Amino acid sequence: MGGYWRSPELTFFSGGAETKGWEPTLERYRKRYQANGAAMGTLTFSELNVTLLSSDSAFVRGQWHLAMPDGKVPHGLFTLVLKSWRIIHDHSSAAE
Repeated sequence: MGGYWRSPELTFFSGGAETKGWEPTLERYRKRYQANGAAMGTLTFSELNVTLLSSDSAFVRGQWHLAMPDGKVPHGLFTLVLKSWRIIHDHSSAAE
């Protein structure tokens, strides 16, 4: 969460739902990936495509992969909008 804008205006779209704000986004991650005391896993990215919009803003697209301790590897696509080099909007979708 260190790369995210620590603001109530942060937006995260996933699974047909919008989460607004840094704290609710962190809580969503914890509920989804850290249930029952499990480790959150290791998140990696690939196929990155970065388009600079200004000297401190960018549009980023790519694939995400989450290696979980139980061997599962959820994955999908994402788009990010960065301002002042912090993520202000994240739209992630899981592959089926």
